[in-house]
Amino acid sequence: MPRKYLILPIVLSFFLLIVFSLSKAKPTYSLSTHAVISEVQISGDSADPDNDEFVELYNPTGSDVVMTGWRLTRKNSAGTEANLVASLSGTIPAHGFFLIGHGTGYNGSAALDVPYSAASNALTNNYTVLLYSDAGVTLVDKVGFGSAVDTETTAVTDNPAANGSIERKSSSSGLDESGGNGEDTDNNNVDFLQRVTSDPQNTGSATETPSEPSATPTETLTPTPTLEPTPSETLTPTPTEEPTPTPTEELTPTPTEEATPTPTEQVTPTEEPTPTLEPTPTPSPVPTPSSFVIGVFRFPGRTSVCTLQLLPLRVRFMRIFLPRISCS
Repeated sequence: MPRKYLILPIVLSFFLLIVFSLSKAKPTYSLSTHAVISEVQISGDSADPDNDEFVELYNPTGSDVVMTGWRLTRKNSAGTEANLVASLSGTIPAHGFFLIGHGTGYNGSAALDVPYSAASNALTNNYTVLLYSDAGVTLVDKVGFGSAVDTETTAVTDNPAANGSIERKSSSSGLDESGGNGEDTDNNNVDFLQRVTSDPQNTGSATETPSEPSATPTETLTPTPTLEPTPSETLTPTPTEEPTPTPTEELTPTPTEEATPTPTEQVTPTEEPTPTLEPTPTPSPVPTPSSFVIGVFRFPGRTSVCTLQLLPLRVRFMRIFLPRISCS
């Protein structure tokens, strides 16, 4: 069997191994594993509209979150922090909600689970809301809006409208009214969206199992760029068949026939075959290894190019070519 037909299955085997390993890449998700601030309203339509506000918490996990000595604060655009609830206690049901708000200004349909302990420290534009699991040391979550100075990566671009709110998404694709509010990429502007009319929920509201967030582009990369280069098998045999036989068949007989009769006719002693072996390796380095591209793989932020090199190797009176695949 011609050597070119032996090389092709080896090349395809290595190529399929690369494709298989890439297809096993697991997608990453952005579902939060802790309690989060899920919705914030800073003004409304009550008799005291500037204080018609609330902060809603959501538990995306499958177990109750017991808050003992937690703290809820706000920070203004100058960086000054003040308590909304100095010592927050209560339980957020699994996949459930917990509602905190202004004791006299709030007039939403869902009753408050806990009112502000410092009602004078109300929310307004360009603020940040912060949730701690202790007395202001261990941060659980925070959300900044407008021109807030303390945010997760980037603040929510706009302040909540009157009687509206900013609400955390269910997944990266948006808001699912029954899919909870578990999207958390640590970027406020990405994780939240604006609601024209707020929708406060408390511990008595129906629980909402989190929607499975959309995977990062890892999954879509596997079938799209990886499997489509597979038809480039037409590219692989084209350069393989032409360069491989051309240097192999011409160079192999040339040094063999000249080297064999030279020591036989000129020198009888067996010591002369030693130089005969020296010309034999000389033609081996002459043909440069054939190199050609067998696949291009594109991933987020990088591109890998895989090439095949055929390395010549002489064993006694035979010459074989070993394939070497490298990706950069």
